[in-house]
Amino acid sequence: MELLSSGAFQARTRLSAKALRLYAVKGLLVPAHVDPYNRYRYYSEEQVEDARLINMLRGIDMPLHLIAGVLDCSGTERVDAIRAYWDGVEEEWSSRRHLAAYVVSTISTQRKITMSVQTTTLEPRTYLTERKRVSPEQIPGFIQASCERLMPLVEHYGGWAGPLTTIYHSEVNDDNDGEIENGIPVAAAVEPSEVSAPTHVLMEPACEVAYARITKAQVQFPQILQAYDEVYQWLDEQGFTPAARPREIYFGDFSVAGPNDEVCDIAVPFTR
Repeated sequence: MELLSSGAFQARTRLSAKALRLYAVKGLLVPAHVDPYNRYRYYSEEQVEDARLINMLRGIDMPLHLIAGVLDCSGTERVDAIRAYWDGVEEEWSSRRHLAAYVVSTISTQRKITMSVQTTTLEPRTYLTERKRVSPEQIPGFIQASCERLMPLVEHYGGWAGPLTTIYHSEVNDDNDGEIENGIPVAAAVEPSEVSAPTHVLMEPACEVAYARITKAQVQFPQILQAYDEVYQWLDEQGFTPAARPREIYFGDFSVAGPNDEVCDIAVPFTR
């Protein structure tokens, strides 16, 4: 097997001696042979491809432990691993972009509505719900867990009759925990006496709501607060009065949506 000296390998791969030492210590690129007398390191021709891949992955800021995982894969598995990492990067940057927009909106002396606020009428609905007092970081976990508990009951009452809805009975922010109610609308009639805690029955009449549609990246806290602020500001500018607690209406499949896919309406019932 033909071996390349460390210097020749550096020239072929554009990796520095320092980088090669680090990757050897981390187990990413271990020399094919180390001379027992002078400790010179030698690499195989087959290692050139991995070295170039490591260099490119570092160029997109992939952490070393994730690069190790990519190198352990082969063929399409490598492609899938790299794509999964980059999807996460794009989601993170999309979230940061919306957070920056929210920060700017909070300190602007002349706040303007930048989101499209629309109105619609919701039909009367009966929900099976769960309630809990939560902090901001607990919200996603509670929504998911309560859905998993409610879904078997929902099927018993005719299945889903509309999108998942999370109602905020009090403010949830960095300073305060608040009570939220996570509900799935059902097709069949159900009386409160037919369910037991932690499940509740919520019956809401038809109502008109103002809403702003947001993407998956904007759902994160505190980015999501911008949509709430803008809906309430729009209602105030129109001279309309909020008539019930605000809610998040999740009409999209959150599990498969990309960061820029619209998944949720921030809605506030109101009267004219």
